[in-house]
Amino acid sequence: MAKGNVTIAADQRYTCILCGKCCRRFHVLMKEREIEEIAALDWGGEPDVPADFVHRIRGLPYFRRNDDGACVFLDCEHDTCRMHSRFGFDAKALTCRGYPYCIVSTFWGEVSVLARMDCPGVRRNQGDLIRKDKPTIMRLIHDLGPRGGFSAEQLEGLSRESIELITNGLRDFIHQNEEQPQHVRACSFSLAVERFRLLGTGFLKDTATLAEVLPSFFQRVMQEAETLPWRGLGPFARSVFRHLLAVHLRRDEEIVDPTVGRRLRRTLELARYTCGNGSFGVLGAEHPDFPLRKARLFRSYTEKRTTTTTTVAEQGEMWDCFWRLLLPRLETLQFFGAAYYDQPFFTGLRALSMAYPLVFAAARYHAAADGSDRIRAEDVDYGVGAIDHCLGRSPLLQVRAWRSVEEYFAGPRFGRLLRALGLEPYCNADEGS
Repeated sequence: MAKGNVTIAADQRYTCILCGKCCRRFHVLMKEREIEEIAALDWGGEPDVPADFVHRIRGLPYFRRNDDGACVFLDCEHDTCRMHSRFGFDAKALTCRGYPYCIVSTFWGEVSVLARMDCPGVRRNQGDLIRKDKPTIMRLIHDLGPRGGFSAEQLEGLSRESIELITNGLRDFIHQNEEQPQHVRACSFSLAVERFRLLGTGFLKDTATLAEVLPSFFQRVMQEAETLPWRGLGPFARSVFRHLLAVHLRRDEEIVDPTVGRRLRRTLELARYTCGNGSFGVLGAEHPDFPLRKARLFRSYTEKRTTTTTTVAEQGEMWDCFWRLLLPRLETLQFFGAAYYDQPFFTGLRALSMAYPLVFAAARYHAAADGSDRIRAEDVDYGVGAIDHCLGRSPLLQVRAWRSVEEYFAGPRFGRLLRALGLEPYCNADEGS
């Protein structure tokens, strides 16, 4: 593939911080050829080298994990891969070499690359720009062999120029309104997506007119977002959102036990979350083991400001991690097509807009588990990593019913959802979860 057909997120930075989480969090799938190559490595008498390193799940080969969840090749003392340390980067399985990059086919013959925000090293945004790692990325693309591209159905009748006008317009709009409260930026994004969809393909294909009206279009969207409806959500909508959040927080530990009993337990767990009970710690070791009912996800919103804990500028710095999740996905078009369950353009944009309330709720849960009633930067960091982990990668979220849930919270109900969650620093903690 020619280098000109590869789009790499321009502003993302990454350096491995040797946290070892990727060697503990995932069940890593291997190819049969890789099993043979790893088995043939000459360790020269190095002690404790795992000979039985394959665990087959439903017939597919994965790296075996120890009782503590760590890959059998992880050096737990130094949080490093023993294969990497002994034989170098290229000795590892392709899945391990590729992380934290996400490489996806976009337009036919083209791919895009971003760094996954479920990696703590990516969330720190330190080190070299990932585009400087292009030689490695090109080798990964060659080994992965991505094929295909957006279908006509996924493009929803829009031309490439229309797609780029819309996505670039959304990115510029977010950048140009950094001084706005975070919930206003998030609500503006959601409203803009719905307004674009309602304009229809015929209008959006007229790129000259579209480019001309974009400034006034976004101005009207911002004005509407600044006057969110005061009414919050009823019990049914709250239960639906808690269910959606729980599904986004599920981890892949479940693939080890795909039995009917496990599916039944999962159903019962999700039912508890719907009612505001249970603990998200059940869904994965990285989540706090804290009662959901004590987290009080939903808050009342009063017109009078009750506290002045953070300024808009301070909140902007705290939420920078979230916008570094959203903006690269717009830039690389990794929110629809192959990047998001083969869904069409506007469905992917709508799902991307839901990331803000999901991250917000996850951050509030994390803060509550740490004894804080206010969301802090470390809570947003947790929320971004937790939600990004499942965006486009969850077996359960690819079920069509979840597209109906995303649509349910679109439009005016999106603003009501933000009100119900409580928009700091304008909320009182006098309602339960």
